[in-house]
Amino acid sequence: MAIDRMKKITAVCPVHAAHRLNRTLYELSAVEIVNAVQTYGDTGDGFLEHDISTDECDRQLSKVNLCLALIDEFSPEQKGFFEGLTPLPLLVEPKELNDALHSFHLDTVYEEVRGLDDSRKGSHRRIAELRAQLDTLTPFVGVPFAISDIGRTRRVRMLFGTMPAKQAEAMRGRTDLNDLFVWEVVPSVEPKDKMRAKGDEARVLVAYLRENEDAARRALAGEQFEELPLPKLTGKVRDRVRELEGDIATCDEEIGKVRARVLELAKHRRELAILRGHWDGARRQLLAQGDALRGRWVNVLTGYCRERDLARVEEKLKKDVPEATLIAEDPTADDDVPISISLPKLVKPVYMLISLFGLPPYSAFDPSPFIILPFYLFFGICFGDVGYGLLLLALGWYLSRKTKAYEGVHNFSQLLYYAGFSTVIFGALLGSWFGDLYDAKYLGEGNLILRMKEATMVLDPLKDPVIMLLAALGIGVCNQLYGVVLKMHGAARSGDWQTVAFDGLLWLITLPGVVLLILNFLGALGDSAAFVGKALFITGALGLVLTQGRSEKGIFLKGINGIVSIYGILGSYGVAAFVGDTLSYCRLLALGLTTSIVALCVNMIGGLVREVPYVGMILFIAVLVAGHGFNFAISLLGAFVHSMRLIFVELFGRFYSGGSREFRPLGFDSEACKLVSRRT
Repeated sequence: MAIDRMKKITAVCPVHAAHRLNRTLYELSAVEIVNAVQTYGDTGDGFLEHDISTDECDRQLSKVNLCLALIDEFSPEQKGFFEGLTPLPLLVEPKELNDALHSFHLDTVYEEVRGLDDSRKGSHRRIAELRAQLDTLTPFVGVPFAISDIGRTRRVRMLFGTMPAKQAEAMRGRTDLNDLFVWEVVPSVEPKDKMRAKGDEARVLVAYLRENEDAARRALAGEQFEELPLPKLTGKVRDRVRELEGDIATCDEEIGKVRARVLELAKHRRELAILRGHWDGARRQLLAQGDALRGRWVNVLTGYCRERDLARVEEKLKKDVPEATLIAEDPTADDDVPISISLPKLVKPVYMLISLFGLPPYSAFDPSPFIILPFYLFFGICFGDVGYGLLLLALGWYLSRKTKAYEGVHNFSQLLYYAGFSTVIFGALLGSWFGDLYDAKYLGEGNLILRMKEATMVLDPLKDPVIMLLAALGIGVCNQLYGVVLKMHGAARSGDWQTVAFDGLLWLITLPGVVLLILNFLGALGDSAAFVGKALFITGALGLVLTQGRSEKGIFLKGINGIVSIYGILGSYGVAAFVGDTLSYCRLLALGLTTSIVALCVNMIGGLVREVPYVGMILFIAVLVAGHGFNFAISLLGAFVHSMRLIFVELFGRFYSGGSREFRPLGFDSEACKLVSRRT
């Protein structure tokens, strides 16, 4: 139950065996390859650059991606509940991988898909061109004669354009314009909603004598007339529009044929996805080979391997690459060691929280076993309700059964499952069973839930919120001190005894003294407790003043640094930070009350609608299901987020720093595909 011990390995082999070595490590999926130049530095001219080309992998991936993209466009994959929540890797059996590589004809499918894709793109381009022509012709559809006839008259000039419909209507009573031009409103064939979107424009055909052109144009401009350029077209516009619409229908038929064929090809989606995983892995394998150093005769490859896998790696190399020599050594303090953590079943779900925050340094300790109880404690108080806890148990159990093959989602499901026990326990202690559904007005006098509630309840936070608040603050104080203890634990493991004594033990003396002084100020303690508090605070504070500035030069700077560190401006902690972080635990009370109060309101509304004649009971059940379902979801989210915050900020801030990278061995497994011995 700790960070896995890693070995830094160096594999040396003749150049002719480099590919076999790389392939063997890929099959083992137990070694993370790192750049040998970064490991050993510049080696001079004795080693050459690898001539690595991923062109073949890229070509194959391009083929597969085109096929999958076209299939996904016309036949999107129907994702299940879990796939909708988070991306899940494709589980692939070795036989499936072998069949996809040797029995599936990728080139044949690709050539057909490329033809279909070209046909689809051509049809879409043609439709775009045809629709553009339609857009230019649509304003002229109502013209009853050929457009070309407008420009054929000798003495008369005709214009076609638009103006506001109100302006066109007002022109009908203008006799002063009759000497300049005549006009006619051309009926629109566009839908009324499209006309309204254009501002209710009227399409107008205007005719005037050529000698009156200047005056007519000035008058039309004053009427907000905008000329539309006439399309170059012989015959009537309506006839051309029908031809264009027919051409669009033909293109749509072509796309329909493409869609039908792609739907048939969709049966190969899984094989294509498997091939994408294979070629992606092959590409990573080639890139890893490029991280090695290659001399004229020798190839040097470096990486990291878990100590427990080292024997298996050595045995496999002796069998497949006997000419290779494997050197394993412990990492140094300067090495960027990847992190792998092995945990027992009960603790493993908490690894998800650690990975969200950031993995610990290799020289540190794994905080997972130390945060599991605080997390379940915080979650149970925030979400405490027996009914909701039972629902969470059922949900977590169902999800964990369905996600065994997906480690990340499975860990989250297990976390919810175990949190359900905490929710039930605190729900029983705080007397919340779907709120107050146990009340006689809902389930009758002396019902079973009421008897269980009376037998298990210790505190009702709705009636005694002050006691609940004090309990939350007490938990906050204990958790803050727990964080200091964990800091001491980490320092002791690394042999830093100054940190243990000066940055840990002294605060464990000072902070309880602060708590006792605050309680005495509030009148909650007697004189003897106040004396103890003063003694603890003065002793601890004096020690902090003398030690917190130990890294500074000069007595004056050491003293100033030590004094201000008590407040928290400098140094490892601070009284202000302690008080502020402790007050953050009030959220335990706030979220617990919110869950209960919303549940009570749902029950109250359900009780009101139950009095409705005939359908009252149906409405009562419907309100309970909908209301408690909503409260369950929103309170679950709040409990999870705020419990994580109390861990990440108020606890981790005392002793933990993440930021290390996860151990990722070279192999077929990736975020997209995972090789399994059997389908799960």
